[in-house]
Amino acid sequence: MQHKNRFRIIAAILTLVFAASMIYGCKLTTDEPENTDEPVSTATADASPIPDDYIIPAETVVMKCNDVDITLYDFGQSYYGSQYFQYMMYGMIDPDQYCDMICDELSSVLYMFNEAKKNGIALTDEDLSEIDVLIDEHIEQVLKQYEERVEEDAADKSAEARKLLETDLANDGLDYNKFLKLAKNNIVMSKTVEKYYNSLSDAIEISDEDIIKHIEEKRTTDSEATMLDFMTALNAYNEGNGECPAFIPDDCFSVNHIYMAFETKNTDEGGVEYLTDSRKDDEEKLESLFPETDGFDAFMELEKEYGEDPGMDNEIYVENGYLIHSDLVNSYFHGFVYAAMNLHEGSWETPVDPEATQEPDTTPLPDPELKFFTLKDGTKIVKVYTESAVHYIIVNKEYKKGPVDYEKGDEKWASWRSSLSDAKLTEQFETLTAQWKEDYTIDINKDIIKAKYAPKQEAESTEDAGAESTETAESTETAESTESGNE
Repeated sequence: MQHKNRFRIIAAILTLVFAASMIYGCKLTTDEPENTDEPVSTATADASPIPDDYIIPAETVVMKCNDVDITLYDFGQSYYGSQYFQYMMYGMIDPDQYCDMICDELSSVLYMFNEAKKNGIALTDEDLSEIDVLIDEHIEQVLKQYEERVEEDAADKSAEARKLLETDLANDGLDYNKFLKLAKNNIVMSKTVEKYYNSLSDAIEISDEDIIKHIEEKRTTDSEATMLDFMTALNAYNEGNGECPAFIPDDCFSVNHIYMAFETKNTDEGGVEYLTDSRKDDEEKLESLFPETDGFDAFMELEKEYGEDPGMDNEIYVENGYLIHSDLVNSYFHGFVYAAMNLHEGSWETPVDPEATQEPDTTPLPDPELKFFTLKDGTKIVKVYTESAVHYIIVNKEYKKGPVDYEKGDEKWASWRSSLSDAKLTEQFETLTAQWKEDYTIDINKDIIKAKYAPKQEAESTEDAGAESTETAESTETAESTESGNE
């Protein structure tokens, strides 16, 4: 199982995200962002203030390296798609700083795209055809979202949706055809960068001896992990975001469940009330099937029909289940671990933590009532109500304390190999980046970028700095800001 490396984020920075909120998301910038005490000057030499009512064309080049351009459209895709976008939206990063961070990210993309061209890496005709199909599919999805904004009595909702889309595009200085061209260029750059990155990754050599040594070292480290640490690592591995743990710190097990959420209604106080009797008919029908349900696999077939937990739609979680241990009581819905432990152990009470402190006006929640059922093959399951739903729980796997078993070449082995490969690639990438900064010059027009995405900071910094101020692009450490975006 190949787990995700932080540099895969770089390869995906320019991946096009077609959603209505992304297209007219530029409207977020019409509200003036919070001012900072010390605005950073981003004005270029001889720059003139950009009028507030001027629509900067989305095809305007704002970053350039050799003959590779980043347009304002490309910048916007990264601006709204970066993992740090929410930090900026909630004030953890001011818009000016956030724009600088996006410039840094896109500088890496420019380096890699130039290196891809230098090394003869390009997309095939098949790749380009797939991109065309991708664009068509996403445009169709976007138009469906726009149809939700169209009046119900409209004669042609599809045509009206297209008009709304084109209006929002016009607010970015685009017509429909220009938009499609920019979108395709955006994905071509992303896919090319990803292809180059994968070529670097594929060239990394990891020996069996390297993997065995890594497993031995990891077993020593993982043997000191808490159950919560183990669960977090195991979940990350299951989701493809980390390597498999190499040691199980204590005996534990996993469960699957059929989850049916209660209906709700709003209360007069503005809260939500769960209607605990709302699933009675479903409960009775499901429970009537248990005597003829022959084992775990048959139970999971019922889950497909009745269950509502999205996790149970994930093949990995269906296979491995939710990890259960007495130390994980507070990691799930109240009562879920209690029910699972009683199912597994036969009898179990929630432990009292003598070091835990309770607020003076609160008391621990009582353990819920449990109801047990027996399937046709003798397998036991347990029913428990939590605040928001009813659960039918079945034991999935047993985990015994000690080293994790594996076979050479299996998924666990592959995850450890991937971890070593990523570590070597990270080291190589840092070396390459240092070299690229010497080999390439990136021109950045931060005046235009920040006039669009951090307008208040840009206006103040231009006024304070005067026409003579210039800035060296931090992301490249070699390139002065220029007016290249106006070429």
